[in-house]
Amino acid sequence: MIFFDLDNTLLDHDGAEQDAIRDFAKRYRDEIIDCPDGIEVMWRAITDQKRQQWRAGKLNFEGLRRARISALFRRPLREELADELIAEYYANYRQYWRLFPDVLPALEKLRNVAPLAIITNGFTYHQEAKLQVTGIREYFSFLVISEQVGAAKPDPKIFQHALKQSGKTAQECWYIGNHPFNDAMAASELGFKAVWLNRYKCDTKVSTRVVRSLEGLVDLVTVHY
Repeated sequence: MIFFDLDNTLLDHDGAEQDAIRDFAKRYRDEIIDCPDGIEVMWRAITDQKRQQWRAGKLNFEGLRRARISALFRRPLREELADELIAEYYANYRQYWRLFPDVLPALEKLRNVAPLAIITNGFTYHQEAKLQVTGIREYFSFLVISEQVGAAKPDPKIFQHALKQSGKTAQECWYIGNHPFNDAMAASELGFKAVWLNRYKCDTKVSTRVVRSLEGLVDLVTVHY
């Protein structure tokens, strides 16, 4: 079994998010927080901060979404208004979804080697939609999504849930993701054949296998499966 992370592994989430928030900010430039380093940097900082609160149990999924947009507008927003703004931003974000160029060639090759599946953090309807819109849902036997499991990577529970669903042991499974710790190291500690997809040549040191592209994963799996 070969498990994939989704955002920034298969789908260029950061690129789509940056394009979407730039469009959104143009419409509300007089209302949102001042961003001397750029709206993209500010949105990433807000997102990281609110996700930490969510992981700590201080926010639920809906609270996370509303907290992000309220922080951007520098004030608490009524739930109805926050939800409207979130929906508007999400519509922008969805327009910019795209796969990395190496995704389809890799999936075509790997689907003939072993069953494929997804382990991803996020909202169920978002993650399902990403696979449908980009046309890759058919490659995957199943999806394990943090909202459904009630645990997000790097929590071992989400990986264990995936193993249970697959009927495989960790030692029988590959896992690849773009985050050195939340993906690669977290999976490795449970016994997966873990691979860090380091597309941008970061200097972070990990004890797992490292590839620069999904073509590198194909080579690894072909030799070692």
